[in-house]
Amino acid sequence: MTISHKTHKIEFRAGFSLIEMVAVIAILVVLMTAGVSLLNGTGAQSRRSGTDMLSGLIEQARTKAITSRTNVVLAIAEPGDLPSDDERCRIGIFTVDNWPATPTSPLALEGVLTSRWQTLNTGIALIAGDVNGVDNPLDQPQVTITYGGVKNLSVKVHAIAFNSRGGLSYPYGSSPIAIRIAEGGYRGTPKKATPNLQGSDKVAAENRLKIGRVTARPYQTDG
Repeated sequence: MTISHKTHKIEFRAGFSLIEMVAVIAILVVLMTAGVSLLNGTGAQSRRSGTDMLSGLIEQARTKAITSRTNVVLAIAEPGDLPSDDERCRIGIFTVDNWPATPTSPLALEGVLTSRWQTLNTGIALIAGDVNGVDNPLDQPQVTITYGGVKNLSVKVHAIAFNSRGGLSYPYGSSPIAIRIAEGGYRGTPKKATPNLQGSDKVAAENRLKIGRVTARPYQTDG
């Protein structure tokens, strides 16, 4: 008598159940939300850091003008204004002994760079445009500054100048000025400050500094 044994092979196929798929989607949504929040937080933090840095440099230039009893220029060099071209904005502070007795435009000065150029963070741009009717120095003609002694270096920059009493001597006028610090970069040829526009209204994420005419101390106006 012959007994035959039949072997049944059972195959298991890997797959996702509905519950597993829902769990995976939920995890992906959480990670994406966290990533967006992290990026937004990083942009806001860089903007805040850039605003604090610029406020400090403005106060430093103003104090230098008062203590040295001379005119001091805060120079804003955009990409292309200096030999270094890394798409970042730089700030320099110059003392100027021979300030013109009468207003001239375009303004040409001879100065002494008091320290090395300071570089704003990547992802931050100083943008043009007035702030509720208050003039922006980036809308004014560039100033030519010659410096470096025997090296005779020359640079064209946007400028804010402080007199020996701690008030504004440039841009010319009798009204305050305002600076816009935005999340963005310098793009195109030539490089131009371009803010990142956010939301359906396409609004630039920016901080704003206002500088008074008589007592040229910076203060934030965007809350």
